Amino acid sequence: MSKFSLLALAVASTCALAQPTESDLEHISVYASRQAKPVSETLTSVTVFSRADIEAAQVRDLPALLQLVPGVTVARQGGRGQNSSIFIRGGTSAHTLVLIDGIRVGAATSGYQSLAMLPLEQIEKVEIIRGPKAALYGSAALGGVIAITSRRDGSVHFNAKTGSHKHTEANLAGSQQLGSVKVFGSVGTAMADGFNASVKGDPDDDGFEQSYVKAGAEYQSSVGTWLWQSQLNDGLYQYDSSYGGDQSDVRQEVHLAQWQHQIGKVGHQLKLGHNVDEDVNFGNNSKDSLFRTIRDEADWQSLYQLNEDFSVLAGLAASEERVRKSPDVDPKDPAFDGQYSVNSRTNRAGFAGVSYQWQSLQLDATGRRDHISRYGGNSSYQLNAGYELNEQWQLRASQATAFKVPSFNDLYWPRASNPGLKPEESRSREVGVDYQSELSQSSLVYFHRDLTNLIRYQDQQVFNVKKARIRGIEYAQSVQVADTGIHFNYTWLQADDLQKNQRLTLLPKHKAVLQLDRQTGAWTYGLTSLFQSRTFNGKSWTGVAQPDLPSTLVLGSALSYQWDRQTKIQLKVDNLLNRTYQTSLGYRQSGLELMLGLQMMSF
Repeated sequence: MSKFSLLALAVASTCALAQPTESDLEHISVYASRQAKPVSETLTSVTVFSRADIEAAQVRDLPALLQLVPGVTVARQGGRGQNSSIFIRGGTSAHTLVLIDGIRVGAATSGYQSLAMLPLEQIEKVEIIRGPKAALYGSAALGGVIAITSRRDGSVHFNAKTGSHKHTEANLAGSQQLGSVKVFGSVGTAMADGFNASVKGDPDDDGFEQSYVKAGAEYQSSVGTWLWQSQLNDGLYQYDSSYGGDQSDVRQEVHLAQWQHQIGKVGHQLKLGHNVDEDVNFGNNSKDSLFRTIRDEADWQSLYQLNEDFSVLAGLAASEERVRKSPDVDPKDPAFDGQYSVNSRTNRAGFAGVSYQWQSLQLDATGRRDHISRYGGNSSYQLNAGYELNEQWQLRASQATAFKVPSFNDLYWPRASNPGLKPEESRSREVGVDYQSELSQSSLVYFHRDLTNLIRYQDQQVFNVKKARIRGIEYAQSVQVADTGIHFNYTWLQADDLQKNQRLTLLPKHKAVLQLDRQTGAWTYGLTSLFQSRTFNGKSWTGVAQPDLPSTLVLGSALSYQWDRQTKIQLKVDNLLNRTYQTSLGYRQSGLELMLGLQMMSF
């Protein structure tokens, strides 16, 4: 197979503000197949952003980076810190599994991970895997996976930013090699006054504050590599709500212990994870309301590489989720005690897969069996095939099944829930063609997904939609002309509720991203445009018809100057034309924003 991923290159270069080098092209995916491979050999639609890509993009947060990826739509309820919903190929936020260093994170209460408060400065690499991966990761990987690899730098670096809405940010990180032990850590803070995000809410600014710290150590021994790391992200964000709340204190802890060892042709890996996701809402007339998820998990896998053409993967996984909700209603009300009737859930799983290459043909097959408390056994599979026509052209196809068990809020919320909900299920198919030459890369993918028991919310009820269908096309093109890079991607999405014969909500039918970049000496220039078509909103939670969101076109520009080998100065302008627009009904986005940054690194 070709060494480079054509799809990942075309998409990742959409965010790159510098001319790609050969090392930029060889993006390696770890989580698309649970083993390190050039992304073309994963036979999956996956985008890999390296640390260099992230820094070049100069985006303000992780959702801003994700919205540049084909097949991904972001609906923001304000600026940085406020809630952002991520839709991968028409799936809900709950259909996207988020991993931090292979550890599943997110709130079991809501069923998804909020990405708006994850600090970019702690991220070394992001893999956005589009399409189901339940055969490798189980529930929640129905629409896709966002896999984050945290930083363990070999150098000391300092970053500082300041910008609109009194935004300030600073981060310091580094590592030290002490014989066979490497210690590493980072610390950072960020804050902003924000802007008035809610159209009909309180006329106050909705800002955020955030502090984060990470520490860890890696030990190389004769019996493998041992790793420990812990990271804490603590902060608050302000918002406007019709329920009376106006601020949320958030806290996330992620702890990892890992062992890896290669014995002959067999590589072993064991991960033990513990994470806490906590959200306390308070303000105005509402009482303090706590939502907490505590998750413990163990994940073991072995990879047997028989030869260059044949490998076998096998593993076991186990996890337990415990949730707590503090009362936010009148404790004298016998109907609502504020607690979940069930507050824990366990999962036991086993998975296996094979990968075989014969000349220009590559085949992958993976299967997994999960046993989740209350729901019993759930099986999923994935079949991939790829064929290299020549050095430039590659064809690929896949079919997969996936599932998602309902969240604790869906099942046991004291005010509005449905204990009889069934797991969401899907069957997906995908075909694609990739092309690469010395100066041009392109990719065209068609995907089709049939969903049953899709969970929806309306008329203050939670229910399963009998059947839904999502179809789409992703196209990405990257061309280098002299010192100028031209990068474009387009997504067409048709998402339908077949039971009601109407479109699924919050999903624009068309999305396009165009970026131009140019490097001249120490200077790098970039221009980005993002277009989304009209968005259907359907009815609100209370059953009131809502207006569609109009189409939007937003421009941004970036400038950076490499002062010397250790120092870089950056300037980013978002919403260059100062447009007024919304990506989530009732929540405005910021007008023109400026951000000035300084990066310093020691070698």
